[in-house]
Amino acid sequence: MDDKVKNLLERVRGTASYAADAAADGARAAGKRAGQMVDVAKLNVQLFDLNGEYNDLLRQLGQVMYDTHRGEAPENDVVTKLLAQADEKAARIAELKNRIADLKQAASCPACGEPCGRGDKFCRACGKQLS
Repeated sequence: MDDKVKNLLERVRGTASYAADAAADGARAAGKRAGQMVDVAKLNVQLFDLNGEYNDLLRQLGQVMYDTHRGEAPENDVVTKLLAQADEKAARIAELKNRIADLKQAASCPACGEPCGRGDKFCRACGKQLS
């Protein structure tokens, strides 16, 4: 086989290998991003449920307050229990909102696709400088 043809075939093989590696890296990065999106969706479902439970607790508290206004005494510690439950739900809601924000704002390394923190200057996995 002619040397020129061999050189050409070697360059084609090298280019094809590079393209395959780049495609694989892109697929990995897309997969990680899709995983983040699934995690955000799951957290949003939990957040929706918690908001419903929280609103129900607030409705119950409002009913107790209105009944008290009408002269009906609430049962012992009903208000205290409802307030404690509402505080727990509110804290959990805030936690989920923070987790969602972190997932949405997480950057990915352009070289290896690993997730990086918002303030990171270098990738923790491969060391590449982030822009």
